[in-house]
Amino acid sequence: LGIIRLRDGFHDRYPVEDYLDLFDLAAHQIQGVLQSEAAKEHGKMNNIIIGEASASTMWDNNAWIFFYDNSTDGEPPFLIQDFIHAFQPNAKLIIMLRDPVERLYSDYLYFASANKSVEDFHEKVAESLQLFENCMLDYSLRACVYNNTLNNAMPVRLQVGLYVVYLLDWLTVFHKDQILVLRLEDHASNVKYTMHMVFQFLDLGPLSEKQEALITKSPASNTRRPEDRSLGPMLPTTKAILRDFYRPFNTKLAQVLFDDAFLWKRT
Repeated sequence: LGIIRLRDGFHDRYPVEDYLDLFDLAAHQIQGVLQSEAAKEHGKMNNIIIGEASASTMWDNNAWIFFYDNSTDGEPPFLIQDFIHAFQPNAKLIIMLRDPVERLYSDYLYFASANKSVEDFHEKVAESLQLFENCMLDYSLRACVYNNTLNNAMPVRLQVGLYVVYLLDWLTVFHKDQILVLRLEDHASNVKYTMHMVFQFLDLGPLSEKQEALITKSPASNTRRPEDRSLGPMLPTTKAILRDFYRPFNTKLAQVLFDDAFLWKRT
């Protein structure tokens, strides 16, 4: 959010130049690839797609309150997508979503540092649901989703799985043709299919057999830690509670995307 001078303190600490500097090494490597390709093609420079893959970009707006003290009813007037659009109005956005119930358990296993157990997860879910429901008694859904105090108080990050809230906000800024929404479950079961969709979406032409082989050969990343595998799945009662909580949001998401796969009835 430091890309606009809204408060001198934040601008001084987080200028956009500092953010862009994070990509210096990648830019240097890309330049090397282009020069190499140019030599092979006798001076013909090939196009290359450049992107960033921060998973939190879709939902993380924790800094908005520092810029907009007088927002209406606790809802942020501007979000990260507004700033991205100001810089890259023609950007293409790829969103990969996971069943929000399973995502939350995975999130817990990844970030919890000690005393992890299915019982502890259940307690944290129950506490987080109560906090969120209390917020909804006084504020709108968007106000609660983007409420920093609430998000920091919840022991597990329930709000991250409310995908449709974030997606609708992105669709107010970017055209639907600029956004590709995939499911992680589909990518895990058929990586060739999802990568063909990505290549088509980015206008990169058909995915060659050589490229397919390279992609499918890559090992899976961000898998569950060996020490967490013994915990097994969450308790059935926890899953039932979370299914009930996320069901209306998944229903709306499936309607927005015209795809019942996002109901996650079978995962």
